[in-house]
Amino acid sequence: MKEVVVGYSGGKAPYPTYRNMKDHTEAVKVIFDPKQVTYSQLLSKFFRDHSPGSSNSTSRPQYNNAVWFKNKYQENLIGEKVEEWERKHIGQKVKTVIAPVTKFYRAEEYHQKYFKKMGMSRGGC
Repeated sequence: MKEVVVGYSGGKAPYPTYRNMKDHTEAVKVIFDPKQVTYSQLLSKFFRDHSPGSSNSTSRPQYNNAVWFKNKYQENLIGEKVEEWERKHIGQKVKTVIAPVTKFYRAEEYHQKYFKKMGMSRGGC
């Protein structure tokens, strides 16, 4: 991966902040080189590392499970991953929000590379 940026996405209200998230979801923007890691590989990690079957039933969208797509190709790959996950988890449905990309707002600097700043490690792709 070239870069991971923490921010807010999925909402319509302009200029969200951590203290005033409005209708946005906490998100990461992954900038990657498809020659090094494919979109399909990133989706596999995403579906492995979160709980696609858990509910997004909070009153605020801040903690929604969500994935946004830029084009039909990405949308189709997400659909394939959903079908694969649901086949493996019989009787469960993916509840992750799947939607077209909206404007992404970079989070405040103290949120960027948080684990590194705290001396913690996180597995990469």
